Amino acid sequence: MEDRDLNIQQIRPQIDFGEIHQPLDRFQEVLRQVLKFQNDILVQLSIHFLEKKYKSFATRDETIKKDLFYQSLKKDIPFKKELIGVLNGLFTKPEMDFYLANRQEINKRLVEFIYKRLVAQIL
Repeated sequence: MEDRDLNIQQIRPQIDFGEIHQPLDRFQEVLRQVLKFQNDILVQLSIHFLEKKYKSFATRDETIKKDLFYQSLKKDIPFKKELIGVLNGLFTKPEMDFYLANRQEINKRLVEFIYKRLVAQIL
C-alpha cells in the first residue's frame, strides 16, 4: 500500500497554501490537488451527463445551464457519487481514513469545489 500512496502523491500537482492549522483545511489542499489532476475527467463526465439528461442542454441559457448543473450536483445522487468517486480513487490510505471519518463535511465541500471549478468550463 505504501508504494501506491507514494505513486499517488508523486503524480498529483503540488499546490502550496502556506501554513494551515485545521485538519479539514489541511485536507482541502489534498482535495484541490486531486481536483486539479482530475479536472479533464470531471469536465468530460459532467458534459456527458448533462447532455444525456437534458437533451437540449447545449442550447439553453447560461443561467439555466448553471442552475441545472448545480441542481444535478445537489440532487442527482448517482451523478454526485460518480464525481466524488473519481476523486476518492486518488486518495492515499491515510487520506481515505480521514475522508471516511469526515465524509459528510468533505462531500459538502467537494460539491462546492466541483461546481466552482467546472461551471465556467462546461458552459
